[in-house]
Amino acid sequence: MAQTSDMERPVPILAPASGPAASVTAVHEPLPLFRQRNRNLQWLRGIAALFVLLYHASTYTEFEFGDTRFSSIFDHEFGLVGVAVFFAISGALMADIIRTTAPAPFLIHRVLRIYPIFFLAAIILPFALGLDGGIDSRALSLVPIGPNGNYRLAVEWTLVFEVFFYVLLFVVTTAGLLRWLNHIAVGWIVLSIASAFLYPALQGRLITYITEMPFMAVNAAFAGGLLIPTLARRHKFQPALAVIAVAFAAVSADLADVGLARLYSAAAAVILVGLALLPEYRGERDTVVTRAATKLGDWSYALYLCHVPIIMSVYTYVPLDPVALWFVAVAASIAVAAPLGMLDLRMYRFLRKRSDRSTPESFRRWAWIFVGAYALVAVIFLFKN
Repeated sequence: MAQTSDMERPVPILAPASGPAASVTAVHEPLPLFRQRNRNLQWLRGIAALFVLLYHASTYTEFEFGDTRFSSIFDHEFGLVGVAVFFAISGALMADIIRTTAPAPFLIHRVLRIYPIFFLAAIILPFALGLDGGIDSRALSLVPIGPNGNYRLAVEWTLVFEVFFYVLLFVVTTAGLLRWLNHIAVGWIVLSIASAFLYPALQGRLITYITEMPFMAVNAAFAGGLLIPTLARRHKFQPALAVIAVAFAAVSADLADVGLARLYSAAAAVILVGLALLPEYRGERDTVVTRAATKLGDWSYALYLCHVPIIMSVYTYVPLDPVALWFVAVAASIAVAAPLGMLDLRMYRFLRKRSDRSTPESFRRWAWIFVGAYALVAVIFLFKN
């Protein structure tokens, strides 16, 4: 999923030195580790993308060829934890950025980060790989419209949740509720836990409607991520917690209940992201492995977008045995993600630099246009159920 790196240092809140915005900045001290390139987060992001890739490659091997050798190793725990880590990282970074950025620039920067490379991947990649399926503007909207779109990358559901998170933070901040963000996050975690027990059938759905979004257990990872900056400042993350994170991840693999599995994976992800914010160890120089891990983190969003179409294309057109196909699919996904990831970062740098030339009024106008269109589409599809 979309990442935030050293290029995304928060823009100062566009408001006078007095008033609500000033009081918000006065009570928040930005977490220093978010203001520099944190290799721990980059590596964790890359590992999360790799987890999802290994899970999907293994699942498709079993589905297409009946070969369970890989799926018995890289089971659904890898997919659950990978997605939860992405959401926890997003929540942690957004909690820090939203407190030092005006609501409208915050949302516009998020839109520019998510949509351009997603459009490119969703429109061009399946066609270039010889896969069936046309362009569906409903799916490209990333609005929660239920099962009404042709999702060509098979991972769009997580991006639907990401955009929902960003719109929600924009609304919370615009409504003057930012000082209550931690309380809102705690309440959302409680709601996620309750929903896992009250609406278990809902938790297995990947594509939902706008009215169902708040009640998904998968939200616990993002809501928990919102608390990470506060917990990190209070030194609540200690290395010994890594054992608990591994235990939570292991438990999630053994649970048949999807909602509970997502809750355990969310707890593991929040701990892992919090531990990633501990001071980094810096050796005398980078090694090939550390540089490769950092690059994988840079390209993680591109890898997340492109890997399923590549796996499907390899399994369809390459005449090899299942084991060889698995290795080819994994290697090909990473190989394609490298140039796509470099293009992704270049595009975002360019678009963000252009957008930052806009006036505060222009930011606000376009932000509300986006939110209005988002809400309109979501409501329309409630009645197309």
